[in-house]
Amino acid sequence: MILTRLGRLTPIAAAGLATALAAGACGSSHPAVSKSSGPELTHITVGALAITDDAPLFVAIKKGYFKQQGLTVQTKIVAASTDAIPDMLSGSVDIIGSGNYVSFFQAVARGVVKISVLAAGSTCTADDLDVMAMPASKINSPADLAGKTIAVNLTGNIQTLTINAVLKAKGISTSGIKYVVIPFASMPAALAAGRVDAISAVEPFVTATEKAGAKAVLPQCQGDTANIPLGGYYATQAWVKKYPKTALAFQRAIEKAQVTSNADPALVQQVLPTYTKITSAVASKIALPYYPPTTVAAQLQRVADLMLSGGLLTKPFNVAPILFHPGG
Repeated sequence: MILTRLGRLTPIAAAGLATALAAGACGSSHPAVSKSSGPELTHITVGALAITDDAPLFVAIKKGYFKQQGLTVQTKIVAASTDAIPDMLSGSVDIIGSGNYVSFFQAVARGVVKISVLAAGSTCTADDLDVMAMPASKINSPADLAGKTIAVNLTGNIQTLTINAVLKAKGISTSGIKYVVIPFASMPAALAAGRVDAISAVEPFVTATEKAGAKAVLPQCQGDTANIPLGGYYATQAWVKKYPKTALAFQRAIEKAQVTSNADPALVQQVLPTYTKITSAVASKIALPYYPPTTVAAQLQRVADLMLSGGLLTKPFNVAPILFHPGG
């Protein structure tokens, strides 16, 4: 059975749409773009992760949505979204796909890079992001994670933010937890070999790890983190200023693919094996995230506010100015 929660999340996106449009119309630094114009570039490269969050990117390629906008898109699979930042700054990658908001908001706040959020990537649902452990670890509940070693794809990112927030809400100390960086694809083997006590896994690795005998001990999207936005599509502000029509063409295609992916999970199943190492049989059992059709400032602000309370930002961060809203 394919586990999706589209009905529960759709009202959230719809309710926030007006807020997002209003935020984009007020004080945006993005140039107005003629929607009847073709893109300045016809070929672009997108850095992507081999996880379910980037499925709409591959759906857009398969369905010809980029071609409809005058674009040919080449993908470059990366182990972590931040690995593609140097390539983006050098120009060998134009856009980074579905990178976690925490890392990119930090990069902007610290002056590392000036980015625009072109489109939303995914929103976390109940089974998309879990801390998992093997039965032999004797980790059977959230409380058992205190003082343990947990693998994450990056430190100080959406994984550590949600784990800490959920555990603290349950009154469990996080001070003794050690986070170890291991790529998503290598986490199941590290867990099975006992090199870490637990892993923070995303799909398709949640399902793959369950097949190896692991179990979820902490769903990371609950309470204050329920339905939290996970990641989006980014370009540098300089790139957007130079190629605003290309940015718009990409945005229109990916937003169309987001809608298609929500409406047709079987199509997402079909594309997953084309860019991940999972089989069609495993893909059919994966819990899919919700793919927001638009960027909603109020929802993304939840991430920045949680980062501030969790110590990942030193001062308040307003996300609205970095959202790409052509025309205003």
